[in-house]
Amino acid sequence: MNSPIDTALRMAKVSPLYSEAVLYGVAEESGAAVFDAAGEMQFDRIGQTYGYADKSKETVFTASQTYEGSHLVTVITDYAPNGLALILLGHVFYAVHSVHSSDVLGVSLTLDCTSLPADEPPNIRNA
Repeated sequence: MNSPIDTALRMAKVSPLYSEAVLYGVAEESGAAVFDAAGEMQFDRIGQTYGYADKSKETVFTASQTYEGSHLVTVITDYAPNGLALILLGHVFYAVHSVHSSDVLGVSLTLDCTSLPADEPPNIRNA
């Protein structure tokens, strides 16, 4: 018998709504965040899943090619939300600000995020 998360992942794999997503957390060593020589925070890959971004939360029209507004990003995961820092969805990194909601089965997590500019990629320690 499949678990609810396995079922959701199988559904997302064939759904046109979902795309592959990579989850990142703040890199830690001995319980402390890791920074590079320039003082930039580093991130570690947590896992891979599926997700989608809902840009309808943004109410201000932006004509720029890269959308940099507020998003609701939904991912299928059973990972604890307090460890999520970044989500790579498509070719866009999203910085996680807060938890918006979760489903009753604990399968999907919707987070309030902001997209990062394409010309300022985060410092990924292990992709």
